[in-house]
Amino acid sequence: MPEFSAMNIAERMKRWEGKVAVVTGASGAIGGAISKELVKAGMIVCALARRRDKVEKLRASLFDVAGNLNCVECDITEESDVKHAFGWIEGTYGGVDLLVNNAGVITKCLLTEKNNTKDLYTTMETNIIGLCLCTREAVKSMKERDVYGHIININSIFGHKVHQAVPGTRPLNGMYPASKYAVTAITECIRQELIYLDTQVKVSSISPGLVEGDIVANHTSNDNDIVKYMPKLKPEDVAEAVLYAITTPDNVQIHELVIKPMGEFL
Repeated sequence: MPEFSAMNIAERMKRWEGKVAVVTGASGAIGGAISKELVKAGMIVCALARRRDKVEKLRASLFDVAGNLNCVECDITEESDVKHAFGWIEGTYGGVDLLVNNAGVITKCLLTEKNNTKDLYTTMETNIIGLCLCTREAVKSMKERDVYGHIININSIFGHKVHQAVPGTRPLNGMYPASKYAVTAITECIRQELIYLDTQVKVSSISPGLVEGDIVANHTSNDNDIVKYMPKLKPEDVAEAVLYAITTPDNVQIHELVIKPMGEFL
């Protein structure tokens, strides 16, 4: 059964061959895995990242693949960077067909902690405003070219549930769950706007639990020994979820996909 499913996804991914994908936060574990799978499927992937070296390392590891990977240096919290990046992509490849909003940050500050203003703004500007800026530019490109596009928002289980802190221990949530709850709402708002704009563009939210090497797992495991022993997904599991979401029939839209590792107890 797994082999059949993999073959089915590979066959359906042919519709994306030669199309252009933008992946934000591509230098991270999840973003890197998603970029790799899209390139293997024959897509032209424009990886938006502040850390060019990690994307270049990923590109060097890709041999005999149908697509190609480009690193586009971009800070998605800076509107000028976002406009420049999407302008370059349009001028070079004609436009965007798939956007994966994967970039995100998490900080250690409490909401009530003094001198936390910078951390609060950083979380909201990256996880919410940056996502919206990239979505705006991608939708503009898709709408102008009247393509069957797709927007994937990499959300989190913390966009649906706030982790309960153990009494007497320092809470690990901070602004992060609020920013991910916002992504849940934004996904629905975008869906409604895409209908209003009479587009052929889908939008999906993918909410993974803990993932090996991602910002949440790394952040929480440093301050909570229990997290180190919790079951985790692999970045490739999230990448496969993205492939599943973008290969449904034209009349089917995966609106929200929650994926958890077996035995998760968050």
